[in-house]
Amino acid sequence: MPLTRASLARRMRRVGLAAVAVATAVVSTLVLAAPASAATYRYDCRRLSGNGSYSHPLALGNVTGRTVVAVNCPPLTSGAGYAHRYFSFTLTRTARVPSYAGASFALDASRRSAVNPSLSRGPYTVMRTGAGLWTYNRSGVANGRYLSLGPLPGGGVLAAGTYRLDLQKLDSPLRSLSTPWFDVVVAVS
Repeated sequence: MPLTRASLARRMRRVGLAAVAVATAVVSTLVLAAPASAATYRYDCRRLSGNGSYSHPLALGNVTGRTVVAVNCPPLTSGAGYAHRYFSFTLTRTARVPSYAGASFALDASRRSAVNPSLSRGPYTVMRTGAGLWTYNRSGVANGRYLSLGPLPGGGVLAAGTYRLDLQKLDSPLRSLSTPWFDVVVAVS
């Protein structure tokens, strides 16, 4: 069968999709692999101290050397004051590789807006949402968005200190009125 320009383009797309699938699997494995020695602490998101605002974030406490998961966080909805929820956590020492922070969620036809993380320390933004890594389930549907804390996108690792994790809904109100319920995950080795 002769190779035409169209058949070559189809084959290249298949190779490209396969490469994307492999890269996604590798990133998912790196992002979701909790440190083997780390204990996991689970908290009900609605019972954390704080109100989730910028000035009174929901407190996750010290997370160095363990994984903290805040489960069952209510959806972020469109409208002023509701498209962001803030969490704080403290590193008592520099983060090691692998360390990450973000949200896990399940998108579906009615909940198409992802939960997107950014990280700040005091008034300074350390990482914007664009640095977030997507994770996917076996069907190829996005199920999480995380920021790598060690290694950082520009190199190095996150220093000790208190940080504010901003989880936000980025889609416009016309596309999606709400994110799904989500879990906040901060894993620092």
